[in-house]
Amino acid sequence: MKVDLWLAKLDELPEESGKDLSSEELDRADRFLRPHIKTRFIKRRSILRKLFSEYLSIKPKEIVINQSKLGKPYVANPGAEIYFNISHSRDYVIYGFSPEAELGVDIEYLDPEIEAELISTHFFSSEEISLIKNSKGNRRSEAFFRLWCIKEAYIKLVGKGLTFPLDQVLVKDTMNQPRLEIPSTSPEHQQEVLTSIYSDWVKDFGIGVVVEGNKLEVEYKVYGS
Repeated sequence: MKVDLWLAKLDELPEESGKDLSSEELDRADRFLRPHIKTRFIKRRSILRKLFSEYLSIKPKEIVINQSKLGKPYVANPGAEIYFNISHSRDYVIYGFSPEAELGVDIEYLDPEIEAELISTHFFSSEEISLIKNSKGNRRSEAFFRLWCIKEAYIKLVGKGLTFPLDQVLVKDTMNQPRLEIPSTSPEHQQEVLTSIYSDWVKDFGIGVVVEGNKLEVEYKVYGS
């Protein structure tokens, strides 16, 4: 499966007026009390629409973005065959696009002060907790963020329909080629086929990508370059 992963660094990009946003998006923007948060939201959504316009040959203003029952956004324009996902951390935003199948993306600032062991006890399996505890120095925080980014990307893939504890979203071979194991919801339910990667493409940030299927090819792109 081919994924285009776009990176935008908001403070290096010009301001956006919001002229291409929907009325619902503008209403959301107006609910932010802090001006800089509102400005970032408008910029993130404007960039998303401009990228859609490149893929779909539809004017940014005419892109229709709806949400599924599980809360996952999708493009509702007739004939628009594209899957996407977005994540942001600090001043960076990543946008993932694919014409083939659903995907989830996550970007996280690699905070060296993160309380990895404490947080892991709430969200990670016993095997994953052991990996963190047995890792030394920078490897401990790296192990934590590899696990966290991939789990978050999986949640983004499925939307808000996650019906089992996050410690059952198992990440195997974390420090090499991480792969996901998801529990079956019933004996008749087939095991999901998923592929994941962890990337340190952006200095001081970790990126997780999860897709449906057994292959993943990522092309990295920088918006505005």
